[in-house]
Order: sequence, then C-alpha cells, then structure tokens
Amino acid sequence: MDEGIVLMKKQDECTGDKWLVNNQLKPCRPSGPVVLREGVSVYEIFRIMKGVPVFLEDHLNRLFHSLELEGLSIRENRSDITAKVRQLIAANSIDTGKVKLIVTFSQDPGIADYDLMLYFVPFKPPAPEQYKTGVDVVLCQAVRSDPNAKVLDTEARRLADEKIEQVGSYEALLVDADGYITEGSRSNVFFISGDQLITPPDGSVLQGIARKNILRICREEGIPVDIRRVHQQELTSFDSAFLSGTTPQVLPIRRIDDIAYSVGDRLARFLMKAYQDKVLEYISGTS
Repeated sequence: MDEGIVLMKKQDECTGDKWLVNNQLKPCRPSGPVVLREGVSVYEIFRIMKGVPVFLEDHLNRLFHSLELEGLSIRENRSDITAKVRQLIAANSIDTGKVKLIVTFSQDPGIADYDLMLYFVPFKPPAPEQYKTGVDVVLCQAVRSDPNAKVLDTEARRLADEKIEQVGSYEALLVDADGYITEGSRSNVFFISGDQLITPPDGSVLQGIARKNILRICREEGIPVDIRRVHQQELTSFDSAFLSGTTPQVLPIRRIDDIAYSVGDRLARFLMKAYQDKVLEYISGTS
C-alpha cells in the first residue's frame, strides 16, 4: 500500500480476525496504522446480521454512485465486491456486526491507482433504553460539499463531531447558511406532524439506506410523506422526530437543542417495527 494519510489505528478500528486489502486477507492483529492515499476516499458501512450483509445491493449502488459523482472508477463490479464481502465474513467468526468498505485513491487516480479495503468495525447500537426514551440531538451550522457522495473526513463531519462532544448529544443535525436542516452527521432525520412524515429533499442529503427503506415502507403502507426543505424555525411545530441510519435503524429523538418531542408517537413506533420487519424479511430472503 502506498504512503498516505494515517486515518486511525487499525487495532482500534478492525474488530475481526482478518481484514481484506485488495485481494489479500491479512490479520487484524498485530497491526500498524490504516493508511489512506492522499486523494478521495469513498466508503460504505453496512450491518451484518445472522451472517447476511443487510441491504448490500443498496449500499453497493450508493458506492458506485459516489464514485461517479467524484469522477472515479474501479475495476471491480458489484458481483466482485459481493464476493469479497462474503469472503471477509467467512474468514471471521462474526455473524452480527458492522463492516466498513473503503476505496481510497491517490491524488491523481488512475484505474489501477487505488486500494479497496474491507473489515469489521466496532458495532455499538443504541441501548434498548434509548429506543424507549429517545436521544438528545443538537443543531450544527455545517453542510457537506456534495451531500450525495459518501466520502471520508468531510469538514461538516469534523464540525459535527466537535459539537457532539462539546454538548454530549447523541447526534448533530446539519443546518445550512439559510437555516434549513439537511441531515444528521451520520444519519437522516424525519419529522412527524399529525399522521404525516416530513423529511428533507434528496438533493440536500446523503440518501441513507435506512431512509430509502423507510420511504419504501411509507409507499407500501400509504403513509403520506412530504419531502421538502425544513427550516429550524419550524422545529417547535412538529409532534415528533426520529433519526434513521444503518446503526440506529429508527431511533426516536427526545430533544433537539431545547425543544422537546414526544417519543411515544404511534407513527414513529409503527415505522420502527416495520423497518425491523423489513430487515428480517431481507435476511430471510438472502440466507
């Protein structure tokens, strides 16, 4: 692997026995640092449940969309990467967890000038109590330069992480210069008003896989969804709100800054159960 930017210590990041670098399985320990090239690094993180990579096709579609947006390409196709994921799962004794896929490029990338890495990462889902009582969220003035591309180490993510650590919240919602809420730093956000769901538009957010499946459930169940810009001044008008994402799935929000919300909303609880059912249906159909 070429010299690059040290992102993190692999012994802190890689939780399995083996990780996959290009076409080689290597031991996670003992390990040196994970080294990224100097250019763009596109990535995906997906859950493994009962040995199945959940919604893998959706994640790979987003990966290739991110590559396209960044003007990048790789040799591997979706089937090639699927085979690598299954190889990684088979090489580790983990049937429930989270896998990170990184494609990291040099500053002047060519078709062969990148590394493709796959490995299990720490998996810390919300505690059962947090699904009952909800979580606290803070607003953060920041936006992604290209919200539809999932790339590592954006400035918005750095600012959000600082704000989360400063106030001790679970997540930060990004707010643009005009006061419109776009998304969480590592999640999407939904608001509820009566029996209607409201969420920011596709063009201003990273189109999360959980978000995609929640919208699919809403279409199947005839639940009205208003996809539109949401201004921070509207926050007091909503009954409830929740986050969606690969790790939290559907997680109620208890408070945004100093604005409190109901965490027992009927629609939110229905979507929480329906999403879990969708995951189990996928696992059953893939196993």
